[in-house]
Amino acid sequence: MNFLIIGGYDTKNLGDYASFLALKKIFSEENPNFIVLSRHPNDNFSKEFDVTCIRNLDHQTKEQSHGRIFNGFNSNDNNDHLKKIYDEISKCDVVIIGNGRLFVDISLDFMKGPLSYFSIIVILAKFMGKPIVLSSISLVHPETDLGKKHLKFILNNSNAVLVRENYSSSVAKSYIDNPKKIITLPDIAFALTKNESNESSIYIEKNKKYVGVNFRGVDFTKNTNEDEIIVNAKKIESLIDNYDMDVLFISQCNYDVDSKITDDRVINKRVFEQLGRNYKKRCVLIEDELTLKETLSIYRNIEHLFTYRRHGFILALTQGTTASLICQEINTTIVKETVNLDSLYLGKHSDFNIPKIDITKVHALLEEKNAQCIQYKNIIKDIVCDYSM
Repeated sequence: MNFLIIGGYDTKNLGDYASFLALKKIFSEENPNFIVLSRHPNDNFSKEFDVTCIRNLDHQTKEQSHGRIFNGFNSNDNNDHLKKIYDEISKCDVVIIGNGRLFVDISLDFMKGPLSYFSIIVILAKFMGKPIVLSSISLVHPETDLGKKHLKFILNNSNAVLVRENYSSSVAKSYIDNPKKIITLPDIAFALTKNESNESSIYIEKNKKYVGVNFRGVDFTKNTNEDEIIVNAKKIESLIDNYDMDVLFISQCNYDVDSKITDDRVINKRVFEQLGRNYKKRCVLIEDELTLKETLSIYRNIEHLFTYRRHGFILALTQGTTASLICQEINTTIVKETVNLDSLYLGKHSDFNIPKIDITKVHALLEEKNAQCIQYKNIIKDIVCDYSM
């Protein structure tokens, strides 16, 4: 089965990487062939997952895109990649757009921004008679009227809209003519298990217990008041005092092409530098760009994770480690629909206290979500079979 995959697989975001790995795992018995549209086709993603990446319609940097429309449609643009995109759509069995919150009207203009991009892909797929599946997505209402029109067009011309929570289903129903196409499934990353990680990690010393912290850089802009950084440093100092464990600073997104804000290591370091000298000795600031497997191995070997990232939370759970999700924006808040364990959620101003929870409830929930993820395979296969008849 030939897949053309379109999503955030080119922004060094391990949540997207995990979703891709989960998709590969679910279809492993189908001898799948994956082609991924990427802003940076030669980055580590293609090497890590042994897949072919081809250039998408993005410019290499935001600066290069100023005053221009999609790459390939401006005077003097090299448009070799346009032919490759066309060829791969014509050869694929299904176009899959996902994972994540992709359909937002950022930079929306004529042939600019993600909504315009996805609309073009949908048009090409429709011309060539290829089914389109929106996979493991979250939806929010676009802020502009034009954005709403794009979203309506994309949803109505997709063969299945697989959303990650009921909130996204309700958003989809505001735009879609056939609500039967909307199916709510767990985040596809729940298909991962401990088999995807190593048993040990070079960052974990034997006979030591660790707690992980994972800040999300975009939640702390360059204008963030330094007091907020100090408050988080104090939370970590209290964490060390209360539990006598060392702390690992772990990043899940290291994308710094257009802005340092999207590299979690930047905010991790800012918080680390505010710690007292003796507390710094109890912390490990990981500044390496970790692979997904390395990150899962860390999650597997820590006692608990405090994270601002939706997939940090999910991935720790898949490795048998409890996690606390700090909810300060809608993408994290709506996770409560899927993982209905109130003690695992914290507010932005909450202290870092490790919750007391019956781990058997967590394991039972994971088994349930993991089993439900097989529906991704069944739904996509059925759609492909219908088109091939």
